[in-house]
Amino acid sequence: MRQVIPGLLLPVLLAGCAADAINKSADFDRHRYSRLVQPFDRPDQIYFDVTFAPDYPAADPAADQARIRWLEAWLEQRRLCGAGYDVAARRPFDYLEDNPAGYQERWEIRCRAPAGS
Repeated sequence: MRQVIPGLLLPVLLAGCAADAINKSADFDRHRYSRLVQPFDRPDQIYFDVTFAPDYPAADPAADQARIRWLEAWLEQRRLCGAGYDVAARRPFDYLEDNPAGYQERWEIRCRAPAGS
């Protein structure tokens, strides 16, 4: 019986360690609370959708800086806006706008033209 209990506890301990490693990932919150959308009907525009979590409230400047870092990480990962970007608008989702994930705010992003274009 002694060997059965440690055998059962090992998978539980390993699962706990794996979950802890995910929480410490630098990109965990970015993936959890934001996404980048490139609409097919508007190739000149990019949408950055965010959720205001308790750790990242809407009116907090530090949380806003984190969201900007998330946006820049998404743009870098997808190799978009190499010459920079502008946030054209920050707005709540419209009532009839497609938002199945329940994001709370949409940022409209426009890439800057490369120098000399």
